[in-house]
Amino acid sequence: MHTLCCAVIKRNCFLGLVVAGALALVSVPASADRITVEMLKKGLTRELVRGHLNRTPTKSNHSPSLGSQILNQGGPRAAVAVSTAAGSSIATPPVFPFFQPSSRSGSVNYGFMVGTSPFSSEVRGSSVKTFLVPVVIVVHQVASDFGVDANGNLILTGITDQDATFDPTQPSPACLGKTNNVPFKLAVQSPMFQNHHWVWGGTDLGNTQYGDAFQRANFWQAMGEDRQDYHLRLSPVVTTAPIVLDFPIGTGIALPATSQFAGYSNCAPTVLVDFSLFDALLDYEVLPQLRAEGVNASNFPIFTAGNMLLGQVIDELPVFNAQAAGYHSLSSVDPAQTYGVVQFGDENFFTWPDAVVLSHEIGEWMNDPTGTNYVTAYGPSPFCQGNYETGDVLSGIFMPPVTGRNGYTYTLQELAFFSYFYGAPSLGANGWYSNNNTLTTDAGPACSPF
Repeated sequence: MHTLCCAVIKRNCFLGLVVAGALALVSVPASADRITVEMLKKGLTRELVRGHLNRTPTKSNHSPSLGSQILNQGGPRAAVAVSTAAGSSIATPPVFPFFQPSSRSGSVNYGFMVGTSPFSSEVRGSSVKTFLVPVVIVVHQVASDFGVDANGNLILTGITDQDATFDPTQPSPACLGKTNNVPFKLAVQSPMFQNHHWVWGGTDLGNTQYGDAFQRANFWQAMGEDRQDYHLRLSPVVTTAPIVLDFPIGTGIALPATSQFAGYSNCAPTVLVDFSLFDALLDYEVLPQLRAEGVNASNFPIFTAGNMLLGQVIDELPVFNAQAAGYHSLSSVDPAQTYGVVQFGDENFFTWPDAVVLSHEIGEWMNDPTGTNYVTAYGPSPFCQGNYETGDVLSGIFMPPVTGRNGYTYTLQELAFFSYFYGAPSLGANGWYSNNNTLTTDAGPACSPF
């Protein structure tokens, strides 16, 4: 299935212009027939509702007053002093510029990536302090069933006004069993933050985190004999107390664990929330509040929810356009501050498997933290895009299962190497263009959306 592609211009600022790299939903053509139960049973709607890549929040629609307005309607209760002066943070994560010839474009491409340069003769390691922030979501409407229209919108039915709380720090035995059943704890213990021994195509990448191993493999041919010394680790990893986001009626709704329309019985419900409001609350309320805990532009906060889909309310509920399971972005208050948002779901219909969204967003943030590393357009026409997003082209393609030290088996997304975007010959391990060799060549001639 093709990926839905979009680029959202943010504004001129120190860390860039474009918010990029979200897990988003694919819409079927408007002329398509209505989704049927038979289609659901064949798995079509699983891909339709839980999403491919990429979607971004529209920052230009946000204002400091929006967050305050929502708080007054029952949102998170926190006294937060917000400075709206752009560029208020000075420190940033370690970044390096690259200036590389591209066989695809026939010119030189340039941009910024997180870490120290693998092209430097002084190959060395770097670390970024990372905050893992559990997100508890409270909504005040619940639907008893849903349908799907020809454009992929969820048509919610049987809506009642009642409270529902989605907390990834609580056990979920119905979905996960008696052990390893706390979604947020599983995220913290995942190979994104814990060491694992990685061997891809016979190349030993060492005992480290998934993102670190990927970056080493990404530039394997460029680093010479010192390649084993190259690191980009998320360390130290600090977990915070949960933040609670309360969504007023009309901005969030719980989906049922069972559906007569879809003909399934799920192990847990899922919550839909308004994408723009969610992101505005992070920018104008939550991130400023977390400064007291040490969150600033030199580190990387990752907001981790459970069974959550971000989307757009069309007119009024019951119509909801589900759009994203995660994204990485820049703060509208302090544009030097980057952050990630991920779904770490445990139900088996609406959400991506466990660490898929984490691996996607962390990989993209490492390689294109601002979304401004443009490349010659790639991807299947008419869904081509022109930004350096390591996850988008392999949306829905997973690595072989990885068993963590806790005994849980994790699912990670395969990611595309630098040379896929900028051209042959490959700088990657084994001469590959992705870390499980699904991509066997570079992206080739520029694609066209027309």
